[in-house]
Amino acid sequence: MSNDFNTTLAAMSAEEKVALLTGSGLWRTASLPQHGIEDIIMTDGTYGVRYSSAQIDGREKWSMDDFISVITQTADQASVEEPAAKGGSEALFSTSLPATCFPNGSSLACSWDVELVHQMGQALGRECQQMGVGILLGPGINIRRTPLAGRGYEYYAEDPVVSGDIAAALINGLQQEGVGASLKHFAANNSEFRRTEMDSIIEERALREIYLAGFQRAIAKSRPWTVMSSYNRLNGVQTSQDPFLLTQVLRDEWGYDGLVMSDWYGIKDRPASLMAGNDLAMPETRRDKQTLLAAIEAEEVPMAVVDRACLRMLELLDKVQRHRRPQTRADFTAHHALAQRLAGESIVLLKNEEALLPLRSEKTPRIAVLGKPAQEPVIQGSGCATTVPYLLDRPLDEIFDLAGDDFSVTWAVGAPDDLRDDEQALAQACSVAQEADVAVLFVSTAVGEDGENGDRQDLHILPVHERLIREVAAVQPNIVVVLANSDAVVMPWLGECKALLETFFAGQGMGRAVAEILFGKRNPCGKLTVTVPNSLEETPAWLHYPGEKPAPLLRRRAFLSAIAIMTNVA
Repeated sequence: MSNDFNTTLAAMSAEEKVALLTGSGLWRTASLPQHGIEDIIMTDGTYGVRYSSAQIDGREKWSMDDFISVITQTADQASVEEPAAKGGSEALFSTSLPATCFPNGSSLACSWDVELVHQMGQALGRECQQMGVGILLGPGINIRRTPLAGRGYEYYAEDPVVSGDIAAALINGLQQEGVGASLKHFAANNSEFRRTEMDSIIEERALREIYLAGFQRAIAKSRPWTVMSSYNRLNGVQTSQDPFLLTQVLRDEWGYDGLVMSDWYGIKDRPASLMAGNDLAMPETRRDKQTLLAAIEAEEVPMAVVDRACLRMLELLDKVQRHRRPQTRADFTAHHALAQRLAGESIVLLKNEEALLPLRSEKTPRIAVLGKPAQEPVIQGSGCATTVPYLLDRPLDEIFDLAGDDFSVTWAVGAPDDLRDDEQALAQACSVAQEADVAVLFVSTAVGEDGENGDRQDLHILPVHERLIREVAAVQPNIVVVLANSDAVVMPWLGECKALLETFFAGQGMGRAVAEILFGKRNPCGKLTVTVPNSLEETPAWLHYPGEKPAPLLRRRAFLSAIAIMTNVA
């Protein structure tokens, strides 16, 4: 494609312009070979590249077997396991190619380390380049307004400064490798409850100081190639067709000059969305094309508006094509080491009475490791961001490895079924714990509940895990709890343990990072980015969640903090 965009534009028909401003299939932009325009491949996600076999279709150079063959050459075969880990939506994402599953947003931000996050962005960029991906659909920086939000695990903080700085670091790393970011979801999409129809009613001060400030900061520091509009309404207006958001704030006030795209099927009125400043409708739908073309022919949408969006699209296409590096081969072994380091920097030590950690052979030589997550780690949430981890550190294996001859380690599952108690397994776990000097309990929230299209039902970890903690505490005074969860949880069992490690969803390297922290090989460097409440009623959004029906009323004033048992302890 010539970089004389105006010449290209002048040669295009109205139908071709409409095609350019509409996706092609689910994951591509339109290809118009008669004008030298190639398509762009886009893919999720926010902490790993979720690239499926369906997205490969139509590419001459790649097949799934080809790709797996290539990445296999870059890894240490002795450490490769079947890529699998708890994360939900297995049927939907079972065809995704293995990639590095880095710490999820809720974990990653606890590192407060923009240099490491920049390196993560670079790693994501290299993996995208190897796969032929031009735009990665992330990061997501919606404010973590309520810990019940299903996609809270993808977002960074309840604070817009932290959110903006972490996002900017990741975007700069990603785009340095020639892959565009899509900053999302713009804006005020802070829960999953009826997300396509909910109406976020927000006073202007709170809107600007809390819900838009992170976007503004990230855009100023990183200039993302694209911004993605959200599903919800804001003060009565669909965000995907809101001129206040997409033109007045984003472009006129903040000076953003990149492309705006919709979330998938997020446009309800294509002509109105284009007039508001939403350039690209994703994915392809016949309705969007037909309604926009009809509006152009009826002169309801001026051709100048169409051409302006087309120019942004041509600029993006040119940028992606100029930065394509088809010979890139990502070093997945090095990326795994980075995932381990990021996990270690993100894990928060919430409690450590009597200096129980690190474990010392002269004090606690016999270790009981309990809980199914020790063997089947919960490393991510569910939904469109779910990544098939190329490598996976299982905490139990890593503990055995680091224990060596100085410690004896015994494992019991305690609660093999997430949904019901197993009295025999529980009794065995208590017996193992009683014979040990310390018990390390791996517990989690419900797998699959932390994810897209739905919010959490409560702030508790699994009931079977709460009972496991209580029962073990009755026979073993030295308890270390290792917690895996998307967002804050209530901790009625906090007094039962002497040490508590908060991992959130720390990705494929979590197991090694936890083991190194347990044995003093790594310092837990994380700091909380959200408030941990004593109860759901202490959270400031509680009175207004989910809101009134059918249009939930979410009144958000300019405060967000809550009474807390912990705010920054590490």
